[in-house]
Amino acid sequence: MRPYEERFLWRLDWNLLRTFIVVVEQGGVTRAAEFMNLSQPTISSALKRLE
Repeated sequence: MRPYEERFLWRLDWNLLRTFIVVVEQGGVTRAAEFMNLSQPTISSALKRLE
């Protein structure tokens, strides 16, 4: 594995990735927020941090 790939994996917030997956599975931010028992702005903020 290349050094930059290894750094990426260590720096990745896996909770943000999980949030993205739940949004896709649930078909939207509002449904994902309800599913995860979080507010819609919290989910939106998590997605923004993935950019």
